[in-house]
This record gives sequence, C-alpha cells and structure tokens, in this order.
Amino acid sequence: MKKAFSLSNYMFVLLFSCLSSAYASDMKDAQAYQLMDKSGLTRAIESLPQQMQALSQQMALTEKNAGSQQAFSSLLQQSVNTDQMLQQIATYLKSQLNAEETVALLAWLSSEPTATVIDAELQSSDPQFQQNLMRYIADLQSNPPADARKQAIINFVQSTQMVEQSVKMIMSIVDGMFDGVKATRANDPQVAATLDQQKAQMEPMLQGAMQQQMVLTSYYIYRDISDEDLAKYAQFYQTDLGKKYLSIMYGAIGTALGNWGTDFVNLMVKQDTEKQSQ
Repeated sequence: MKKAFSLSNYMFVLLFSCLSSAYASDMKDAQAYQLMDKSGLTRAIESLPQQMQALSQQMALTEKNAGSQQAFSSLLQQSVNTDQMLQQIATYLKSQLNAEETVALLAWLSSEPTATVIDAELQSSDPQFQQNLMRYIADLQSNPPADARKQAIINFVQSTQMVEQSVKMIMSIVDGMFDGVKATRANDPQVAATLDQQKAQMEPMLQGAMQQQMVLTSYYIYRDISDEDLAKYAQFYQTDLGKKYLSIMYGAIGTALGNWGTDFVNLMVKQDTEKQSQ
C-alpha cells in the first residue's frame, strides 16, 4: 500500500446536462476533449505510463527483492488505462460545464500568458521531471530567489489553491484504494475502521508536506515565467468561472485517479488469489 500511495506524489500536476439531441451531445463531446487538449490534461494523463515506469525504476534502487519489484512494476503498467481515464474525465466535464462556459474557457486557454504557462506546466509530464526538479532545488539552496520572486510564487500557490486541491486529488486516490481493500475484506469491520483511521491521520499530514512541495515545484516549473505574467494568469482563478474551472478540473482528474486506485487494488487482489490457487 505504501508503494501504491507514493504514486500520488507524481500526479499533482495533473486536474477537474448532457444536451438533449444526439447531434448536440456529439458537439459537447468534441468540446470536452478540446478543453482537455488545450488545458494539457490529455498529455498529462497519456504520460502516466511513462511516469509510472520511471517511478518503478526509482523504487528498484531501494528494493531488496528484485522479483517483488518487477511484479509490482508490471502490475502498475497493467492497471493504467489512459483511454478509460480520459473518457471518465470527459464525462465528468460534460456533467459540470455548459457550452457557453466551455467556449469562454477555450478562449482563455488560447490567450497569453495562459498558453505559455500551460506549456511550462506540462514539464511535469516528463518522465525525467523528478530528477530535473531535484537538481534544480539543490541549486536553489545555494542560489535562493529574490524576495519579490518568493512572494510571487507563494501568492500564486495560494491564489490557485494548489495545495488544497492537490490534497483532495491525492485523497481521491487513497479513497479509491481503500475502497478496493474494504470490498475485498467486507466481512472484517476492523479493516475498514483501521483504514478510516489512517485516512483521518493522513490528510492533515499531507497539507504540510504539500505546501512545501508545491512552492518548491513552482519555483522550477515557472522559472521562465515573469512575476507579472504569473500574477495575470492567477487572476483568472479569482473569477467565478476560474474558481469553477479549478474545482472541476481537479475533481475530474481526482475521480479518474480514484477509479484507477480501486482498479489497481482489485488487480493486486486478483493476482494474489491466482498465485495462492496455483
């Protein structure tokens, strides 16, 4: 479970009235997928297998049992269905946004500095992202940013609710995994009680850890974005539509990752059951 939960650290970059006629529904499908493309969400989800492979390679450096590590890595790869995730996200978006809101969001995503900022954010989809980030943070300690830059980054993290929304997303993954475990141990109420207790303890611990991680990560991701452009980009999230977009995008990706968490646990249980029956 610890290994599975550690995956959440690699997924912070990511996000969140069907119409009556069939023709209108098709148009809404197209808008949803266009929104996912423009926001960088499609690329982020499609990069998950590569990110998980990179994570598995890092885990292998500290794992004594090579066979166990290889089996776990294989299970990770099998559990990720990016097409299914994207379909779930599109369905979520269609249920939360109307056509007018979608058109407005697409216009904003195509404007500057939004498009440039999104390109910068997509660095987190690179399998080498964690390594590059660690090197940057090491350099940052000997070459700290100016006070104005510190304030700009901290204000940005706060105004975009980056910490709060990322914690919610991680807890969605935890919920999915825990629900999967509970389903396999439905006759043991102590399991559910223990997991609920662990979850209650986990969330406040995540808040503090994520605050530091998000600020440090933002120094790296937005290193080529000026303070002015960063502030302009963040201003949108203070509007009603911006707040809704932020909540919906995190909610959408949290739902997809939560479902993946349940599928992952179910796959683990199935594999263990098959081994025991041999």
